[in-house]
Amino acid sequence: MRLDAYLARAGLASRRESRMLIRRGAVWVDGEICRDAARRIHGEEVVVGDEPVESPAEVRDFILNKPVGVSCSNDQREAPLVFDLLASSLRNRSLLIAGRLDRATSGLLVLTTDGDLVHRLTHPARKLPKRYRIEYDGELAENSVECCREGLLLVGEDRPTRPADLELDAKGCATLVLREGRTHQVRRMIRLLGGEVLALHRDRVGALDLPQDLAPGELRPLDREERALLLSDNSL
Repeated sequence: MRLDAYLARAGLASRRESRMLIRRGAVWVDGEICRDAARRIHGEEVVVGDEPVESPAEVRDFILNKPVGVSCSNDQREAPLVFDLLASSLRNRSLLIAGRLDRATSGLLVLTTDGDLVHRLTHPARKLPKRYRIEYDGELAENSVECCREGLLLVGEDRPTRPADLELDAKGCATLVLREGRTHQVRRMIRLLGGEVLALHRDRVGALDLPQDLAPGELRPLDREERALLLSDNSL
């Protein structure tokens, strides 16, 4: 395995961040600084800073239906946590969350041991679409669809949102597709348009839909086809 992939799969950093560590001379292989990201690792001791890097286990990817009231944090003071939903055997793995949801939002989460996958799913340049189902109170502005398509200047921001696709469904219900992930972005956009979010659920990331048979709180491995859907350029 390449050194940069080794670090990413160990959950230490993304592939790109791993290459930066290597170039800075922060990575040691068998007692010597290694600046070659393509160096093949075959059981050698790898150290970053003063900390040995455990050999990464086989890459594992999971899909989780996050329930409301559960935090994506690693801080036990914010419990209950997403990681509390996992079997004890999985808690010992270096699982990372690719694209977090706030405590009051439910739906599709991807967990993985592959730091490079996290980077690919969350980097702003990729503009990965994510679909949200919204229940809201109030009346949205008549030009809400056009406003979202053109971009909204949110309170406290100095640049408008990227073009987003808003569909107004039944009264008090809407669907919004974002291609970025600002803090509480859906709630802030709906508030600016005249409504207040009552419930928020993410049911698609990329071209991957949340399986209908995956109950809130349940987790299962992603198969190869589902992983490919996540990385598809033709997502919606």
